[in-house]
Amino acid sequence: MSFAVSCSTQLCIKFLPQEGSRKKNQGTETEQKDTVSSSNSASGHSLAACGMGSSLAMQLLLFLLLFPSLGQGVPQCPKACNCTLSINGTSAICGPLDSFPKGLPMDTTDVSVEYTNLSQLSSDALRGLPNLKELHLAGNKIDNLSSGLLTPTPALEVLDLTGNTLSELPSGLFTNSTALHSLVMKGNKLETLKADWLEGLVALRWLDVSANRLQMLPQDLLLNLTVLQTLDLSDNMLLELPPNLLKGLPHLQRLHLEDNQLQTLAEGTFSATPHLGYLFLQGNRLNNLPSSIFSSLHEVNMLDLSNNSLAQVPDGLLDKVGQMKEGFDLSENPWNCDEKLCGLYQWLLNHQDKMFFKNKTLCASPEAGQSLLEVAKKKVCPKQ
Repeated sequence: MSFAVSCSTQLCIKFLPQEGSRKKNQGTETEQKDTVSSSNSASGHSLAACGMGSSLAMQLLLFLLLFPSLGQGVPQCPKACNCTLSINGTSAICGPLDSFPKGLPMDTTDVSVEYTNLSQLSSDALRGLPNLKELHLAGNKIDNLSSGLLTPTPALEVLDLTGNTLSELPSGLFTNSTALHSLVMKGNKLETLKADWLEGLVALRWLDVSANRLQMLPQDLLLNLTVLQTLDLSDNMLLELPPNLLKGLPHLQRLHLEDNQLQTLAEGTFSATPHLGYLFLQGNRLNNLPSSIFSSLHEVNMLDLSNNSLAQVPDGLLDKVGQMKEGFDLSENPWNCDEKLCGLYQWLLNHQDKMFFKNKTLCASPEAGQSLLEVAKKKVCPKQ
């Protein structure tokens, strides 16, 4: 004899076997007594399973009461969103829409509203989301942010604003963002950055402001970002770097300065970043460099100086740079391959196995088209 038990939020129904089934199982009086006994026992277990005697079942009933839509989607998920419930909380991917979704579950940890028509965020858009850790808003039309926008989200760790139309940030935006470790503002319309815009970012490890319209930066911009590891300033219009811009960044490991308009770098620019491992300077207008500009960089794994205006460099320029474990690039420069490059020649011979684009690292004079490395191998330098 078998029983089917149905537990719901309002009632518990025990479906007993039908009469026909009981007749088929008729037997001796003893067998019938055993059947009755078995029936009573099963009935007792069924009642317990329905929450009459089991704390586990009661917890299940309570869960169903609180989340009646489980199995049909996450409770409270806005119509414009697709919500996923995990052990850590709710993740929501929303769109297309014109305004930030309302009514997200309080346990939401991740929200993505990307490549849609979102243009404004009200000051209370994130209210009720105290557990939010990641906010992805790339590819929208957001042109301004409220200073109190992030106040309700003290646990926020990642903010991606790529590809919007921001030209400035409000002071105090990150005052409550002490957990934020990744901030991406790539592809906006920022013409400058101000130090007070970044106040409060004490845990920031990754800052990306590439592909904006930056022409100059204040010296004190990064002073409070003491744990920063990656800084991306590439694809802007920077004419120079303040000499002390990187002061206070002892943990900086990656620096992207490619595709700007830098003509030189001030002495000591990298003196406060001894652990810099990746330095990208390609696509600028560098035509001269101080002899000791890289002297404090003993851990460099990759250095890219390609596509600049370098004809000559001082002797010993690269002698103290790290082991270049991943390589270096000196191509697409108008090298003047005469005896003034003797210091570079010797360094090249010692590190040629790490050299990228050897066939594109060419002399512009006195004999255009020669390989810089081949000239170095001819030992044209006078004996010391």
